[in-house]
This record gives sequence, C-alpha cells and structure tokens, in this order.
Amino acid sequence: MEPSFPLLRLPENVIIEVIKNFPLSQLFKFSLISSKTKNLVSSLGLEASDVDINIWNTIKVAVRIGINSLDLYFYKDSNDPNALMPVDVNIPVAPTCDYEDTRIQSTTPFNFSNWLNHINSVFCLIKPPDVYITQGCARFEIELLRNAIGNANYLIVCADVSNTCGKKILKSFNTHNRLILDRNPFEDTCQIQQIFINNFEMIIFYDVYSLDDMLSLLIIFSRSVRLSKQFNQFLKHWIRGFNPRLEDMSLSINKTDFVKGKVYLNGIKCIEMSEKTKRKMSENFFRPYFDDIIQIRRKDGTAAVIGTHKFEDILDIRFVVLH
Repeated sequence: MEPSFPLLRLPENVIIEVIKNFPLSQLFKFSLISSKTKNLVSSLGLEASDVDINIWNTIKVAVRIGINSLDLYFYKDSNDPNALMPVDVNIPVAPTCDYEDTRIQSTTPFNFSNWLNHINSVFCLIKPPDVYITQGCARFEIELLRNAIGNANYLIVCADVSNTCGKKILKSFNTHNRLILDRNPFEDTCQIQQIFINNFEMIIFYDVYSLDDMLSLLIIFSRSVRLSKQFNQFLKHWIRGFNPRLEDMSLSINKTDFVKGKVYLNGIKCIEMSEKTKRKMSENFFRPYFDDIIQIRRKDGTAAVIGTHKFEDILDIRFVVLH
C-alpha cells in the first residue's frame, strides 16, 4: 500500500497552496471528496473560459481553464452490448475522467444534471456551454438533455443528425445565443423561417435558403453558394426598408455567376468612399483579406458596406449594416 499524506489535516491556507498545483482533473476529483474539499476548490476562483458539451452516443463535457482542461465522458460503454440502448439521464452515472482514465464517483450519487451543477459550482462559468450534437444523439431524450444543460451559447447541429432528431433539438434548445445548422430538417419551408426569425446573435446555415429567408434573418454566415441575382434582389429589398433587423451577412457566389461582372450590384446606387475610409472599414470589418469595399444606403439613411474577395471559383461577400 502506498503511503498517504494527511493533506486535509493541514491548515486551510496550506491546503489551498497545495491544491493550486493539482492538474485540473485531479482538482475536480478532490472537490468530490466532501463539502469541505468542494468549498476549498471553489475558493480558488477558477474561471472556465469554455465548456463544450458534445453529444453523440456518448456525452463528452470539456472544461477549459487557460491551457488546462478537464474531459469527462458519460455513458461511454463501448464494451456493453446495450451501449446504444436508450439512456435516462436522470439516473445516476459515473463518468470516465481523462485523468488516468478512471471512473469518478461522488459521495452522493449524481445524475448528469448534478454533474453539470457541480462543475458550475467549483469552476465559475463565464458563459453558457457550447453544445455540439451529432449522429447517435437519438440514444438520449432531447428534452431531458435540454433540462439538464439549460441555456447554450452555441448550438451546433451536424448534418448527420436525422430530421426527426433535428426537429426535436431545435424545438427543445430554443434559448441559445448562436445557431450553427448544417441542414434544414423541416419539409415545410415556413418552419425553418420560424427558426430564422428568432433573435439569435448569429446563425450559420449550410443548406439552401431563399430570398424570403434572407429578408428575415438578423445575422447569417452561410457556406451555401448563392446566385448573384438573388443577392441583388436582396439588396434592392433592403434599400426599400425590408429586414431592418439585419446586422451582418456573409455568403458566397459561384464564379460562373460573376464572370459577367458585378451582376449583384445591377441597379444599386453605390456611394463613393475615400481610400482612407476603405482602410478604416477594412480594419473594422473585413480583415484580413477582402479585396474591394463599397457602400450603399437605405432609404431611411442607414448605411451598409459590402466587402468582396475572389478565391478560386467563389466570390465571398460580407454585408455589414453601419449603426
């Protein structure tokens, strides 16, 4: 038997000096021993800059504090023949820790929500977690996960998530700040528009979207290639006063559609900009690589700038409203 050291018999200030040097995973395990050790770890005032929750047929919770990290794996039962069976996240669970790949037990049995609450109590979370959901998530009841996790900063729904699960996710996780959606899980276009009109700080959407969608969004970054004509129609609608909520839009146009010239600016009155103003706009919005910047104005006087960059077969466009 290895000799033990009576750490908890030392004065509290000495204990704190000792545990400051613990790896984050070991520090987390120490916090689970008792209420005293939990309070000692909390007293360090450690702030988690990022908390990522990755959900597939397993759940990984990654906590980042500076250059240190804690990775906890829940329901990681690769040797269990029932590993893909449905999981009740309300039942107590012992996660696997990346520290020596051991299972962690709490003195009181914890379910998934209890574990998240404990993480939040010993490490100050600067912002809500980023939630990544991919194939295999059907193993979990989405509504129970939402109740356990609460609000999300980023909600990322990957392309391999089924339409059925995708709809449940978008319905349940409805209080996130930013949405990254690889594809549209809805058959009815009106349903995806209901998602778009929510007041997200940002939406990144990789699937096909319409002019109506563009006129309902607040902020969008899209990897789906659009037509010059569609973007031109959007600009004309925006100038007339449509979608006053829009703040920022990024999209791409296929090269075959812009070789004829700046079709996306047909019928659009552009405002002259000095080189000094262009440099300032470039520093504020278009770093590092946009080639050209123009300015347009809405009928109510609101200005917007459009930056463009040609790369291989794609013209990248960023549209920013100046408030």
